[in-house]
Amino acid sequence: MGAVVAALAAGCAVLAVFLPGGAVRPDRPDLEVALAAAASVLAALLTFGKSTGAKVSAPVCALGATGWAIYCLSTDLGSGTPGSSTAVLAVAAVVTLVVAGLPRPVRWWFAVPLVAVLAAGTVTAVTTVPGLAVRSATATAVTAPPLADRVMAAPWSWTPTSPVLDVVAAGAGVAVAGTGGEVTALDGPTGTVRWTYARPGAHVRALVPTPDGLLLLAVFAPGDGGKGRNHLTVLDAITGVPVQETVIDDVHGLDLLAPTSTVLPSLTYLGNNDFRVDALDLRAGSPLWSWKAPEGCVSPFALPASGRDVVLAPLLCQDRLSVLGLDERTGEPRWEHRLPVSRPSDEKADYYLNSSPGGGKVSLSLRYSGLASGQNTDVVLDAATGTFLSTMDPKAPSRITLGPVTVSERDENGKTTAATLDGGVAVDLAACPDRRAQATTPTAYLRLCGSPGGGMAVHRQEIDGSPASTLPVSWPPPGDLIGGLLSGSGRHALIPAPGALVAARAGDAAVVGFPAARP
Repeated sequence: MGAVVAALAAGCAVLAVFLPGGAVRPDRPDLEVALAAAASVLAALLTFGKSTGAKVSAPVCALGATGWAIYCLSTDLGSGTPGSSTAVLAVAAVVTLVVAGLPRPVRWWFAVPLVAVLAAGTVTAVTTVPGLAVRSATATAVTAPPLADRVMAAPWSWTPTSPVLDVVAAGAGVAVAGTGGEVTALDGPTGTVRWTYARPGAHVRALVPTPDGLLLLAVFAPGDGGKGRNHLTVLDAITGVPVQETVIDDVHGLDLLAPTSTVLPSLTYLGNNDFRVDALDLRAGSPLWSWKAPEGCVSPFALPASGRDVVLAPLLCQDRLSVLGLDERTGEPRWEHRLPVSRPSDEKADYYLNSSPGGGKVSLSLRYSGLASGQNTDVVLDAATGTFLSTMDPKAPSRITLGPVTVSERDENGKTTAATLDGGVAVDLAACPDRRAQATTPTAYLRLCGSPGGGMAVHRQEIDGSPASTLPVSWPPPGDLIGGLLSGSGRHALIPAPGALVAARAGDAAVVGFPAARP
Protein backbone atom coordinates (compact mmCIF):
# COMPACT_ATOMS: atom_id res chain seq x y z
CA MET A 1 0.00 0.00 0.00
CA GLY A 2 2.87 2.37 0.69
CA ALA A 3 4.12 2.06 -2.88
CA VAL A 4 0.63 2.84 -4.18
CA VAL A 5 0.46 6.01 -2.08
CA ALA A 6 3.94 7.00 -3.25
CA ALA A 7 2.89 6.45 -6.87
CA LEU A 8 -0.14 8.71 -6.39
CA ALA A 9 2.06 11.36 -4.79
CA ALA A 10 4.47 11.09 -7.71
CA GLY A 11 1.56 11.69 -10.06
CA CYS A 12 0.67 14.85 -8.15
CA ALA A 13 4.31 15.99 -8.35
CA VAL A 14 4.24 15.55 -12.12
CA LEU A 15 0.91 17.41 -12.24
CA ALA A 16 2.52 20.33 -10.36
CA VAL A 17 4.97 20.84 -13.22
CA PHE A 18 2.10 21.74 -15.54
CA LEU A 19 -0.01 23.82 -13.14
CA PRO A 20 0.08 27.65 -13.23
CA GLY A 21 3.04 29.15 -11.42
CA GLY A 22 1.71 32.71 -11.28
CA ALA A 23 3.67 35.75 -12.41
CA VAL A 24 6.65 34.63 -10.33
CA ARG A 25 6.94 31.35 -12.31
CA PRO A 26 5.35 31.99 -15.71
CA ASP A 27 7.32 29.33 -17.61
CA ARG A 28 5.84 25.88 -18.09
CA PRO A 29 7.68 23.80 -17.13
CA ASP A 30 9.59 25.78 -14.52
CA LEU A 31 13.09 24.37 -14.00
CA GLU A 32 13.06 24.48 -10.19
CA VAL A 33 9.63 22.85 -9.98
CA ALA A 34 10.63 20.22 -12.54
CA LEU A 35 13.80 19.28 -10.62
CA ALA A 36 11.97 19.00 -7.30
CA ALA A 37 9.24 16.95 -8.97
CA ALA A 38 11.86 14.65 -10.48
CA ALA A 39 13.42 14.10 -7.04
CA SER A 40 10.00 13.34 -5.59
CA VAL A 41 9.23 10.86 -8.38
CA LEU A 42 12.61 9.17 -7.84
CA ALA A 43 11.86 8.84 -4.14
CA ALA A 44 8.48 7.30 -4.98
CA LEU A 45 10.11 4.78 -7.33
CA LEU A 46 12.63 3.82 -4.66
CA THR A 47 9.79 2.89 -2.29
CA PHE A 48 9.13 -0.06 -4.60
CA GLY A 49 12.66 -1.37 -3.96
CA LYS A 50 13.39 -3.94 -1.27
CA SER A 51 17.14 -3.50 -0.98
CA THR A 52 18.79 -1.65 1.86
CA GLY A 53 20.09 0.97 -0.57
CA ALA A 54 16.58 1.68 -1.85
CA LYS A 55 15.21 1.93 1.68
CA VAL A 56 17.92 4.44 2.61
CA SER A 57 17.87 6.44 -0.64
CA ALA A 58 14.08 6.89 -0.77
CA PRO A 59 13.78 9.09 2.35
CA VAL A 60 16.93 11.01 1.40
CA CYS A 61 15.50 11.92 -2.03
CA ALA A 62 12.10 12.65 -0.50
CA LEU A 63 13.65 14.90 2.14
CA GLY A 64 15.55 16.86 -0.49
CA ALA A 65 12.45 17.23 -2.66
CA THR A 66 10.36 18.32 0.32
CA GLY A 67 12.87 20.90 1.49
CA TRP A 68 13.23 22.43 -1.96
CA ALA A 69 9.46 22.40 -2.60
CA ILE A 70 8.76 24.18 0.69
CA TYR A 71 11.48 26.73 -0.08
CA CYS A 72 9.98 27.40 -3.52
CA LEU A 73 6.49 27.74 -2.02
CA SER A 74 7.76 30.18 0.59
CA THR A 75 9.51 32.23 -2.08
CA ASP A 76 6.40 32.30 -4.25
CA LEU A 77 4.17 33.45 -1.38
CA GLY A 78 6.71 36.12 -0.49
CA SER A 79 6.66 37.44 -4.06
CA GLY A 80 2.99 38.39 -3.72
CA THR A 81 2.08 36.69 -7.01
CA PRO A 82 2.07 32.91 -6.40
CA GLY A 83 0.45 30.21 -8.48
CA SER A 84 -0.59 26.74 -7.39
CA SER A 85 2.30 24.69 -8.79
CA THR A 86 4.71 24.86 -5.85
CA ALA A 87 1.90 24.31 -3.32
CA VAL A 88 0.82 21.08 -5.04
CA LEU A 89 4.46 20.05 -5.30
CA ALA A 90 4.98 20.64 -1.57
CA VAL A 91 1.94 18.51 -0.68
CA ALA A 92 3.12 15.69 -2.94
CA ALA A 93 6.67 15.84 -1.60
CA VAL A 94 5.56 15.76 2.06
CA VAL A 95 3.33 12.71 1.47
CA THR A 96 6.18 10.98 -0.37
CA LEU A 97 8.53 11.74 2.54
CA VAL A 98 6.08 10.25 5.04
CA VAL A 99 5.65 7.09 2.97
CA ALA A 100 9.41 6.73 2.40
CA GLY A 101 10.08 7.03 6.13
CA LEU A 102 7.50 4.48 7.29
CA PRO A 103 8.40 0.87 8.07
CA ARG A 104 7.36 -1.48 5.30
CA PRO A 105 4.87 -2.76 4.52
CA VAL A 106 2.56 0.21 5.15
CA ARG A 107 -0.79 -0.97 6.47
CA TRP A 108 -3.99 -0.02 4.65
CA TRP A 109 -5.41 1.72 7.70
CA PHE A 110 -2.48 4.15 7.51
CA ALA A 111 -2.29 4.36 3.73
CA VAL A 112 -5.93 5.37 3.24
CA PRO A 113 -5.65 8.51 5.42
CA LEU A 114 -2.47 9.45 3.54
CA VAL A 115 -4.35 9.24 0.24
CA ALA A 116 -7.09 11.42 1.72
CA VAL A 117 -4.49 13.94 2.90
CA LEU A 118 -2.90 13.94 -0.55
CA ALA A 119 -6.23 14.53 -2.29
CA ALA A 120 -7.42 17.20 0.14
CA GLY A 121 -4.04 18.93 0.16
CA THR A 122 -3.87 19.02 -3.63
CA VAL A 123 -7.37 20.48 -3.97
CA THR A 124 -6.65 23.03 -1.24
CA ALA A 125 -3.36 24.00 -2.87
CA VAL A 126 -5.02 24.63 -6.22
CA THR A 127 -8.02 26.54 -4.89
CA THR A 128 -6.64 28.37 -1.86
CA VAL A 129 -2.91 29.01 -2.00
CA PRO A 130 -2.93 31.64 -4.81
CA GLY A 131 -5.25 33.71 -2.63
CA LEU A 132 -3.04 33.50 0.46
CA ALA A 133 -0.92 36.35 -0.91
CA VAL A 134 -3.90 38.72 -0.87
CA ARG A 135 -5.01 40.98 1.98
CA SER A 136 -8.29 42.70 1.19
CA ALA A 137 -11.41 44.33 2.56
CA THR A 138 -14.42 45.09 0.38
CA ALA A 139 -17.18 47.70 0.49
CA THR A 140 -20.90 47.78 -0.18
CA ALA A 141 -22.14 48.91 -3.57
CA VAL A 142 -23.11 52.59 -3.83
CA THR A 143 -23.93 55.02 -6.59
CA ALA A 144 -20.82 56.97 -7.54
CA PRO A 145 -21.20 60.74 -7.15
CA PRO A 146 -20.61 62.97 -10.20
CA LEU A 147 -17.12 64.18 -11.02
CA ALA A 148 -16.26 67.21 -8.93
CA ASP A 149 -16.34 70.64 -10.58
CA ARG A 150 -16.88 73.40 -8.04
CA VAL A 151 -15.53 72.40 -4.64
CA MET A 152 -15.54 73.47 -1.01
CA ALA A 153 -12.54 75.19 0.56
CA ALA A 154 -12.19 72.81 3.53
CA PRO A 155 -10.33 69.68 2.36
CA TRP A 156 -10.05 66.21 3.81
CA SER A 157 -6.66 64.56 4.16
CA TRP A 158 -5.67 60.89 4.14
CA THR A 159 -2.23 59.74 5.26
CA PRO A 160 -1.00 56.60 3.47
CA THR A 161 0.72 53.73 5.27
CA SER A 162 3.40 53.56 2.56
CA PRO A 163 4.66 56.07 -0.01
CA VAL A 164 2.22 56.89 -2.79
CA LEU A 165 2.94 55.53 -6.27
CA ASP A 166 -0.17 56.72 -8.09
CA VAL A 167 -3.68 58.10 -7.64
CA VAL A 168 -6.50 57.70 -10.18
CA ALA A 169 -10.18 58.55 -10.29
CA ALA A 170 -12.27 55.38 -10.06
CA GLY A 171 -15.43 54.07 -8.47
CA ALA A 172 -16.85 56.39 -5.81
CA GLY A 173 -13.70 58.48 -5.42
CA VAL A 174 -10.03 57.74 -6.01
CA ALA A 175 -7.78 54.68 -5.81
CA VAL A 176 -4.28 55.04 -4.35
CA ALA A 177 -1.38 52.68 -5.09
CA GLY A 178 1.39 52.37 -2.48
CA THR A 179 4.89 50.96 -2.43
CA GLY A 180 3.77 48.18 -0.08
CA GLY A 181 1.88 46.44 -2.87
CA GLU A 182 -1.48 47.83 -1.77
CA VAL A 183 -4.35 49.63 -3.50
CA THR A 184 -6.65 51.72 -1.31
CA ALA A 185 -9.95 53.23 -2.46
CA LEU A 186 -10.99 56.51 -0.83
CA ASP A 187 -14.51 57.91 -0.78
CA GLY A 188 -14.62 61.12 -2.78
CA PRO A 189 -16.84 63.30 -0.55
CA THR A 190 -15.29 62.23 2.79
CA GLY A 191 -11.83 60.78 2.13
CA THR A 192 -12.56 57.69 4.23
CA VAL A 193 -11.23 54.30 3.16
CA ARG A 194 -13.83 52.30 1.24
CA TRP A 195 -11.86 49.16 0.40
CA THR A 196 -8.33 47.82 0.20
CA TYR A 197 -6.60 45.20 -1.93
CA ALA A 198 -2.99 44.30 -1.22
CA ARG A 199 -0.38 41.78 -2.31
CA PRO A 200 2.40 42.21 0.28
CA GLY A 201 5.77 41.54 -1.27
CA ALA A 202 4.67 42.51 -4.77
CA HIS A 203 5.18 45.86 -6.51
CA VAL A 204 2.32 47.80 -8.10
CA ARG A 205 3.35 48.42 -11.71
CA ALA A 206 0.22 50.14 -13.00
CA LEU A 207 -3.17 51.35 -11.80
CA VAL A 208 -5.59 52.08 -14.65
CA PRO A 209 -9.37 52.61 -14.49
CA THR A 210 -11.69 51.78 -17.37
CA PRO A 211 -13.17 54.84 -19.12
CA ASP A 212 -16.49 54.41 -17.28
CA GLY A 213 -14.68 54.20 -13.93
CA LEU A 214 -16.46 50.98 -12.93
CA LEU A 215 -13.46 48.65 -13.16
CA LEU A 216 -9.89 49.14 -11.98
CA LEU A 217 -6.89 47.34 -13.47
CA ALA A 218 -4.15 46.75 -10.88
CA VAL A 219 -0.92 45.25 -12.21
CA PHE A 220 1.55 43.67 -9.79
CA ALA A 221 5.13 42.54 -10.39
CA PRO A 222 6.66 39.77 -8.25
CA GLY A 223 8.79 41.04 -5.39
CA ASP A 224 11.98 39.69 -6.96
CA GLY A 225 11.26 41.37 -10.29
CA GLY A 226 9.92 38.21 -11.91
CA LYS A 227 10.63 36.80 -15.33
CA GLY A 228 8.99 39.30 -17.64
CA ARG A 229 5.42 38.63 -16.51
CA ASN A 230 3.02 40.51 -14.23
CA HIS A 231 -0.18 39.68 -12.38
CA LEU A 232 -3.30 41.56 -13.48
CA THR A 233 -6.19 41.87 -11.05
CA VAL A 234 -9.38 43.47 -12.36
CA LEU A 235 -11.28 44.98 -9.43
CA ASP A 236 -14.80 46.31 -9.14
CA ALA A 237 -13.92 49.95 -8.52
CA ILE A 238 -16.99 50.52 -6.31
CA THR A 239 -16.71 47.50 -4.00
CA GLY A 240 -13.10 46.31 -4.40
CA VAL A 241 -14.23 42.77 -5.22
CA PRO A 242 -11.85 41.03 -7.67
CA VAL A 243 -13.64 40.41 -10.96
CA GLN A 244 -10.93 38.27 -12.57
CA GLU A 245 -7.18 37.69 -12.48
CA THR A 246 -4.63 36.64 -15.07
CA VAL A 247 -0.94 36.77 -15.91
CA ILE A 248 0.08 39.31 -18.57
CA ASP A 249 3.27 40.56 -20.18
CA ASP A 250 5.49 42.89 -18.16
CA VAL A 251 4.22 46.48 -18.12
CA HIS A 252 5.58 49.76 -16.84
CA GLY A 253 3.09 52.45 -15.86
CA LEU A 254 0.57 52.96 -18.66
CA ASP A 255 2.72 51.08 -21.18
CA LEU A 256 0.39 48.87 -23.26
CA LEU A 257 -2.62 49.38 -20.96
CA ALA A 258 -5.47 51.01 -22.86
CA PRO A 259 -8.73 49.39 -21.71
CA THR A 260 -12.16 50.21 -23.02
CA SER A 261 -15.05 49.85 -20.61
CA THR A 262 -15.17 46.06 -21.07
CA VAL A 263 -12.01 44.79 -22.83
CA LEU A 264 -8.24 45.10 -22.55
CA PRO A 265 -6.54 45.14 -25.97
CA SER A 266 -3.00 43.83 -26.39
CA LEU A 267 -0.60 43.47 -29.29
CA THR A 268 1.03 40.37 -30.75
CA TYR A 269 3.97 40.88 -33.11
CA LEU A 270 3.54 39.11 -36.45
CA GLY A 271 6.77 40.29 -38.09
CA ASN A 272 7.57 43.02 -40.64
CA ASN A 273 6.28 45.81 -38.38
CA ASP A 274 2.85 44.18 -38.28
CA PHE A 275 0.86 43.55 -35.10
CA ARG A 276 -2.33 41.68 -34.29
CA VAL A 277 -4.79 43.20 -31.81
CA ASP A 278 -6.18 40.75 -29.23
CA ALA A 279 -9.01 41.66 -26.85
CA LEU A 280 -9.40 40.18 -23.35
CA ASP A 281 -12.85 40.35 -21.77
CA LEU A 282 -12.24 42.18 -18.49
CA ARG A 283 -15.09 40.51 -16.62
CA ALA A 284 -14.95 36.97 -18.02
CA GLY A 285 -11.16 36.84 -18.27
CA SER A 286 -11.33 35.08 -21.63
CA PRO A 287 -10.13 36.12 -25.11
CA LEU A 288 -12.98 37.85 -26.94
CA TRP A 289 -11.65 38.54 -30.44
CA SER A 290 -8.56 39.15 -32.55
CA TRP A 291 -8.05 41.55 -35.44
CA LYS A 292 -5.22 41.86 -37.92
CA ALA A 293 -4.64 44.05 -40.94
CA PRO A 294 -6.16 42.91 -44.24
CA GLU A 295 -4.01 41.39 -46.97
CA GLY A 296 -1.49 43.86 -48.37
CA CYS A 297 -1.56 46.08 -45.27
CA VAL A 298 0.15 46.13 -41.88
CA SER A 299 -0.89 47.39 -38.46
CA PRO A 300 2.12 49.14 -36.88
CA PHE A 301 2.64 49.44 -33.13
CA ALA A 302 0.43 52.17 -31.65
CA LEU A 303 -1.11 51.38 -28.25
CA PRO A 304 -2.01 52.72 -25.75
CA ALA A 305 -5.23 54.60 -26.43
CA SER A 306 -8.84 53.48 -26.57
CA GLY A 307 -12.24 55.11 -26.59
CA ARG A 308 -15.05 54.29 -24.20
CA ASP A 309 -16.24 51.39 -26.36
CA VAL A 310 -13.78 51.25 -29.28
CA VAL A 311 -10.21 49.98 -29.64
CA LEU A 312 -7.94 52.12 -31.82
CA ALA A 313 -5.94 50.21 -34.42
CA PRO A 314 -3.44 51.76 -36.87
CA LEU A 315 -3.39 50.64 -40.50
CA LEU A 316 -0.84 51.25 -43.25
CA CYS A 317 -1.60 50.18 -46.83
CA GLN A 318 -0.19 51.04 -50.23
CA ASP A 319 -2.91 53.63 -50.79
CA ARG A 320 -3.73 54.92 -47.33
CA LEU A 321 -2.66 55.57 -43.75
CA SER A 322 -5.52 55.00 -41.32
CA VAL A 323 -6.70 54.65 -37.76
CA LEU A 324 -9.65 52.32 -37.22
CA GLY A 325 -12.13 52.29 -34.37
CA LEU A 326 -12.82 48.61 -33.61
CA ASP A 327 -16.00 47.72 -31.75
CA GLU A 328 -14.99 46.55 -28.27
CA ARG A 329 -17.31 43.53 -28.30
CA THR A 330 -16.87 42.24 -31.86
CA GLY A 331 -13.56 43.64 -33.13
CA GLU A 332 -15.28 44.78 -36.31
CA PRO A 333 -14.25 48.21 -37.69
CA ARG A 334 -16.84 50.79 -36.72
CA TRP A 335 -15.13 53.76 -38.38
CA GLU A 336 -11.92 54.65 -40.19
CA HIS A 337 -9.99 57.91 -40.37
CA ARG A 338 -7.94 57.60 -43.55
CA LEU A 339 -5.29 59.71 -45.21
CA PRO A 340 -4.34 59.03 -48.85
CA VAL A 341 -0.79 57.84 -49.59
CA SER A 342 0.74 59.05 -52.86
CA ARG A 343 4.06 57.23 -52.68
CA PRO A 344 4.71 54.33 -50.28
CA SER A 345 7.83 54.87 -48.19
CA ASP A 346 10.14 52.61 -46.24
CA GLU A 347 10.17 55.16 -43.45
CA LYS A 348 8.26 54.31 -40.29
CA ALA A 349 4.78 55.73 -39.86
CA ASP A 350 4.17 57.37 -36.48
CA TYR A 351 0.82 57.30 -34.69
CA TYR A 352 0.28 59.52 -31.64
CA LEU A 353 -3.07 58.54 -30.14
CA ASN A 354 -4.73 59.94 -27.02
CA SER A 355 -8.16 59.69 -25.45
CA SER A 356 -10.06 61.95 -23.10
CA PRO A 357 -11.05 60.90 -19.57
CA GLY A 358 -14.21 58.89 -20.04
CA GLY A 359 -13.17 57.89 -23.56
CA GLY A 360 -15.60 60.17 -25.37
CA LYS A 361 -13.00 61.79 -27.65
CA VAL A 362 -9.74 60.69 -29.25
CA SER A 363 -6.97 62.78 -30.76
CA LEU A 364 -4.85 61.50 -33.65
CA SER A 365 -1.51 62.88 -34.81
CA LEU A 366 -0.23 60.93 -37.81
CA ARG A 367 3.19 61.26 -39.45
CA TYR A 368 4.35 59.55 -42.65
CA SER A 369 6.58 60.80 -45.45
CA GLY A 370 4.42 59.18 -48.15
CA LEU A 371 1.22 61.11 -47.43
CA ALA A 372 -0.42 62.82 -50.39
CA SER A 373 -0.99 65.99 -48.33
CA GLY A 374 -0.67 67.36 -44.83
CA GLN A 375 -4.41 67.74 -44.32
CA ASN A 376 -6.24 66.05 -41.43
CA THR A 377 -3.06 64.67 -39.90
CA ASP A 378 -3.90 66.22 -36.51
CA VAL A 379 -7.55 65.83 -35.56
CA VAL A 380 -9.94 65.26 -32.68
CA LEU A 381 -12.71 62.73 -33.32
CA ASP A 382 -15.76 61.42 -31.53
CA ALA A 383 -14.52 58.06 -30.25
CA ALA A 384 -17.80 56.18 -30.71
CA THR A 385 -18.55 57.24 -34.29
CA GLY A 386 -15.32 58.67 -35.70
CA THR A 387 -17.12 61.95 -36.40
CA PHE A 388 -14.72 64.83 -37.02
CA LEU A 389 -14.76 67.35 -34.16
CA SER A 390 -11.80 69.65 -34.77
CA THR A 391 -8.30 69.98 -36.18
CA MET A 392 -5.20 70.58 -34.08
CA ASP A 393 -2.28 72.90 -34.67
CA PRO A 394 0.80 70.61 -34.74
CA LYS A 395 2.73 73.35 -32.95
CA ALA A 396 0.04 73.65 -30.26
CA PRO A 397 -1.73 70.26 -30.07
CA SER A 398 -4.97 69.91 -28.15
CA ARG A 399 -4.51 68.13 -24.83
CA ILE A 400 -7.76 66.23 -24.52
CA THR A 401 -6.34 64.03 -21.75
CA LEU A 402 -6.83 66.78 -19.16
CA GLY A 403 -10.63 66.70 -19.06
CA PRO A 404 -13.76 67.93 -20.84
CA VAL A 405 -12.17 71.28 -21.76
CA THR A 406 -9.24 71.03 -24.16
CA VAL A 407 -6.01 72.93 -23.53
CA SER A 408 -3.75 73.92 -26.44
CA GLU A 409 -0.21 74.93 -25.51
CA ARG A 410 2.49 76.48 -27.65
CA ASP A 411 6.03 75.67 -26.52
CA GLU A 412 9.35 77.24 -27.45
CA ASN A 413 12.60 75.70 -26.26
CA GLY A 414 10.74 73.56 -23.75
CA LYS A 415 8.85 76.49 -22.21
CA THR A 416 5.15 77.20 -22.62
CA THR A 417 4.76 80.64 -24.18
CA ALA A 418 1.00 80.66 -24.81
CA ALA A 419 -2.01 78.49 -24.04
CA THR A 420 -5.70 78.64 -24.88
CA LEU A 421 -8.81 76.77 -23.79
CA ASP A 422 -11.81 75.73 -25.86
CA GLY A 423 -13.48 78.77 -27.34
CA GLY A 424 -10.22 80.70 -27.55
CA VAL A 425 -10.02 81.62 -23.85
CA ALA A 426 -6.43 82.61 -23.07
CA VAL A 427 -4.71 80.92 -20.14
CA ASP A 428 -3.23 83.27 -17.54
CA LEU A 429 0.30 81.80 -17.49
CA ALA A 430 1.57 84.40 -15.02
CA ALA A 431 -0.90 83.20 -12.39
CA CYS A 432 0.93 79.86 -12.12
CA PRO A 433 4.58 80.14 -13.20
CA ASP A 434 5.51 76.88 -11.42
CA ARG A 435 2.85 74.46 -12.62
CA ARG A 436 3.12 70.94 -11.17
CA ALA A 437 -0.12 69.40 -12.47
CA GLN A 438 -3.21 70.43 -14.43
CA ALA A 439 -6.75 69.32 -15.24
CA THR A 440 -10.01 70.71 -16.55
CA THR A 441 -13.66 70.52 -15.52
CA PRO A 442 -16.69 71.70 -17.52
CA THR A 443 -16.34 75.19 -16.04
CA ALA A 444 -12.67 75.70 -15.14
CA TYR A 445 -8.99 75.15 -15.88
CA LEU A 446 -7.22 73.88 -12.76
CA ARG A 447 -3.50 73.98 -11.97
CA LEU A 448 -1.50 72.78 -8.99
CA CYS A 449 1.04 75.55 -8.50
CA GLY A 450 4.23 75.72 -6.48
CA SER A 451 5.33 78.89 -4.74
CA PRO A 452 8.84 80.22 -4.03
CA GLY A 453 8.33 79.50 -0.33
CA GLY A 454 7.69 75.82 -1.00
CA GLY A 455 3.92 75.90 -0.56
CA MET A 456 1.31 74.57 -2.97
CA ALA A 457 -2.05 75.85 -4.14
CA VAL A 458 -4.76 74.92 -6.61
CA HIS A 459 -5.40 77.78 -9.03
CA ARG A 460 -8.83 77.83 -10.66
CA GLN A 461 -9.33 79.85 -13.86
CA GLU A 462 -12.98 80.11 -14.84
CA ILE A 463 -13.89 79.37 -18.45
CA ASP A 464 -16.51 82.15 -18.49
CA GLY A 465 -14.02 84.82 -17.43
CA SER A 466 -15.17 85.08 -13.81
CA PRO A 467 -12.51 85.98 -11.23
CA ALA A 468 -9.96 83.26 -10.53
CA SER A 469 -9.54 81.65 -7.11
CA THR A 470 -6.98 79.58 -5.22
CA LEU A 471 -7.09 76.80 -2.64
CA PRO A 472 -4.01 76.13 -0.47
CA VAL A 473 -2.65 72.57 -0.21
CA SER A 474 -0.82 71.82 3.04
CA TRP A 475 2.07 69.46 2.39
CA PRO A 476 5.37 69.18 4.24
CA PRO A 477 8.61 69.48 2.26
CA PRO A 478 9.18 66.33 0.17
CA GLY A 479 11.12 63.55 1.87
CA ASP A 480 12.79 60.66 0.11
CA LEU A 481 12.23 60.90 -3.63
CA ILE A 482 10.69 57.84 -5.29
CA GLY A 483 10.41 59.24 -8.79
CA GLY A 484 7.25 60.20 -10.62
CA LEU A 485 3.78 58.75 -10.43
CA LEU A 486 3.11 55.56 -12.38
CA SER A 487 0.72 57.42 -14.68
CA GLY A 488 3.64 59.41 -16.05
CA SER A 489 2.26 62.81 -15.04
CA GLY A 490 5.33 63.80 -13.01
CA ARG A 491 5.50 63.77 -9.22
CA HIS A 492 2.17 65.55 -8.72
CA ALA A 493 -1.40 64.94 -9.83
CA LEU A 494 -4.60 66.97 -9.78
CA ILE A 495 -7.63 64.75 -10.27
CA PRO A 496 -11.30 65.76 -10.70
CA ALA A 497 -12.75 62.58 -9.18
CA PRO A 498 -16.25 61.47 -8.18
CA GLY A 499 -17.18 63.65 -5.23
CA ALA A 500 -13.90 65.57 -4.84
CA LEU A 501 -11.01 67.38 -6.49
CA VAL A 502 -7.97 65.42 -5.31
CA ALA A 503 -4.34 66.55 -5.14
CA ALA A 504 -1.57 63.99 -4.72
CA ARG A 505 2.22 63.82 -4.64
CA ALA A 506 4.46 60.80 -5.13
CA GLY A 507 6.05 59.79 -1.83
CA ASP A 508 4.90 60.02 1.76
CA ALA A 509 2.69 63.13 1.47
CA ALA A 510 -0.98 62.90 2.39
CA VAL A 511 -3.63 62.67 -0.30
CA VAL A 512 -5.76 65.82 -0.12
CA GLY A 513 -9.33 66.10 -1.41
CA PHE A 514 -11.62 69.11 -1.77
CA PRO A 515 -15.22 67.81 -1.58
CA ALA A 516 -17.60 68.81 -4.34
CA ALA A 517 -19.78 71.79 -3.47
CA ARG A 518 -23.41 71.01 -2.82
CA PRO A 519 -25.77 72.20 -5.56
